[in-house]
Amino acid sequence: MILTNQRTREELELTHAEFLSKFYKELQEAFASYRKSALAKSYYKHLDETTLESDFYQDLQWNFNHLSNSVWYIKKL
Repeated sequence: MILTNQRTREELELTHAEFLSKFYKELQEAFASYRKSALAKSYYKHLDETTLESDFYQDLQWNFNHLSNSVWYIKKL
């Protein structure tokens, strides 16, 4: 996965495991924001916690780039 810094345009190439360990705090922040917005929507069925997390990681690039407060963004998975 390739990450780019928005300020310096520096690029990092990380494996998935390295990304999870290095950006753990930002991922938790993005997931909390995703969870809050998903549970606020009115659905005809009740959402399960496990499906929320799998849905978040299904579209990790968009969710990390738009819901975290990080200067890094995922350029390519």
